[in-house]
Amino acid sequence: MSYLSKIFNIIAGSGLLALGYSHYRTSRELERLRKANSEKDRITSELRLASQIQQSMMPLGHKVFDKVEIYGTLLPAREMGGDLFDYMIRDEKLYFCVGDVCGKGAPAAMLMAYAHSMLWTFSRDESNPARIIHSLNEVASKDNFSCAFFTLFLGVLDLTTGRLQYCNAAHNPPYILSDKLTMLDCDPNQPIGPVEDAEFTLQDTTLTPGSTIFLYTDGLTEANNTKREEFGPKRAQKVLEDCMKQQLKPQEIVDNVIVAVHQFTMKAEQSDDLTMLAIRFQ
Repeated sequence: MSYLSKIFNIIAGSGLLALGYSHYRTSRELERLRKANSEKDRITSELRLASQIQQSMMPLGHKVFDKVEIYGTLLPAREMGGDLFDYMIRDEKLYFCVGDVCGKGAPAAMLMAYAHSMLWTFSRDESNPARIIHSLNEVASKDNFSCAFFTLFLGVLDLTTGRLQYCNAAHNPPYILSDKLTMLDCDPNQPIGPVEDAEFTLQDTTLTPGSTIFLYTDGLTEANNTKREEFGPKRAQKVLEDCMKQQLKPQEIVDNVIVAVHQFTMKAEQSDDLTMLAIRFQ
């Protein structure tokens, strides 16, 4: 074999080795990519299922009872959210709440699910909102080394008199839509979780027939547009005033607010969970 033939064979062999190695690397990368996509699909599927379970815990939709009409909705910023709303009627009293965990995603959703279950556990034999929140805070603050916390508004409406007893744990004060739009007076209590011996005050007011109480999380006022501008309290109040003048029902109020937020944010990505609950006292 000539010298040139040997050189050619060496070059050809090296090329085949390089080609084989390249094919091996490509095959490994494709397999790694396939496994990564499969894992991503699995996680997405599990998060979607978890989101469906979380949504099923909320009494979504329009409800009409003897003396109240209720509509609530939760729009999570991710697959799972850290917001909460719920209500129940017992002994001719409507128990209702809206809460917001600090943070988003699965960790916030897990904390809120725990708080949700404990909240109604403490409400079984207690009708004082301040005592219920105090009990909830005792549990949430115990061994809370991560300083996790959440805000919560809890109200108990006597359906025979319209008397509303409530306790606000650092949550956004609700609005009352009656003959005029007012913000419910709320004491500046601590959020639930970070302070073990926190005190929570009981407050009360009376709703007149035809009044609507509108509760929400800060995903409403802090919704951002593409210019990083916030929707803000003034825009929220303007929408609610228009709803009040038109004497809209709870679902119509919530729908109008959602439309206003979407028109403001346009194509901006939703930055936080958005939850709203409207309750009309008939």
